Amino acid sequence: MKTMFQNLKEFLRIHPLKAFFIIAIAIMFGLCAAVFFIIPGENTLGQILGFYLAKIAVYSPVIAGLVVTRVTKTPKNNMPFTRRLMFLLPVWLLALIIQIADLKLNAPSSITVIGLIIIALPVSFLPTWVVSSALSGPDNVKRMLNTLIKPSGNIIYYLIALLTFPFIQIAGTLITNIIHGQARFPDMSQVAGLAYTVFITFLSVLLYSGGINEEAGWRGFAQKRFQAKLSPLITVFLLWFLMVIWHIPNDIEQYKNGGYLLIRFAIYPVITILFSWIYNRTNGSILAVAIFHASMNSMNPLMGIFPVTLAGNIMLIIFAITVVLVDQIWHKLPADHPAAYAENIDT
Repeated sequence: MKTMFQNLKEFLRIHPLKAFFIIAIAIMFGLCAAVFFIIPGENTLGQILGFYLAKIAVYSPVIAGLVVTRVTKTPKNNMPFTRRLMFLLPVWLLALIIQIADLKLNAPSSITVIGLIIIALPVSFLPTWVVSSALSGPDNVKRMLNTLIKPSGNIIYYLIALLTFPFIQIAGTLITNIIHGQARFPDMSQVAGLAYTVFITFLSVLLYSGGINEEAGWRGFAQKRFQAKLSPLITVFLLWFLMVIWHIPNDIEQYKNGGYLLIRFAIYPVITILFSWIYNRTNGSILAVAIFHASMNSMNPLMGIFPVTLAGNIMLIIFAITVVLVDQIWHKLPADHPAAYAENIDT
């Protein structure tokens, strides 16, 4: 048994990227298979258990990154427990409130606030674990997650991350309406009514379903290591391909008619270019790409008012092409770039 563990640890040390993707994809596929085929979805208990497993599944990128980081190098953490608790409790409380608010948006009216709190309690420990690891984990883990709590780079790129997708969808709708001779702006009273939903969706995605759970792994672990040896452009296509595989269970469940495949293969590479560009421009900031991801997904409640349009997709493609040409991302980053992994830092 000891030899087996040593062999596994050696594999993780020598092949951290392979190990990362194997673990992330295995967790995603394994837990989703249990939700789809094993756990009964007809009763309340099965639905709750499926909800928990799905939440863990979408946390698999950061879980994989932390597992590989901890197993390969595990310096001791001498921070007192009381100080760790000072970091942990505020994060946990905020995560709990956001999860309850998100559940409230979609839960049946028959579920009480107490019921929502009980359901949300276990889930709220996921972002708490990640953020508290960034604050008080072992040194190598804190280095991996550092830019989540100590954002780097110019604030202008955080504004771009926050506003790009709202601007493109609104502008795309405006252009489309003008072309078709419709009213330029939709009924803005609907937007005001959905403002709270958009706000809660943004925070929920940031903490639970695309923000820190994905980007701490895809960017903070994988992109940074890819870019130590490869150009950002090659890294983009490797990440795109592997993330498409990881998303398969989610896409099968949410888009059973197959229409989403076009987005994954036609638009998702463009989005991956922009995510990678934001990460590099902010010197490897996980928070910046987490905000970018949350901003993108938080537009979903507004799809009925500001849908994804051909005009919007063209603007997105032009933006990505501009990024590629201006930054010349086919060139490898300098060895000392903060968004490229420097192995000697962790030795």
